[in-house]
Amino acid sequence: MPTMTPSEPIMTLEEAAEYLRISKAHLSNVINGKVPGVRPPRVFRAGRRILIRREWLDRWIEDGHLEATSEW
Repeated sequence: MPTMTPSEPIMTLEEAAEYLRISKAHLSNVINGKVPGVRPPRVFRAGRRILIRREWLDRWIEDGHLEATSEW
């Protein structure tokens, strides 16, 4: 897996998934609107590449779009 430094403001899909501690496939499904009840985070595309600003992910988490569950 790639190693991120805290100063990197823009992340690839793989880096963002690592940051969120979810799989790249699941993040891709969230971004493409395939996960019911979860609003996709803001992203931008450079050709076929999906890039995400760290601040957008942080705001997305704070807004509650990545919700914790209490089912253990």
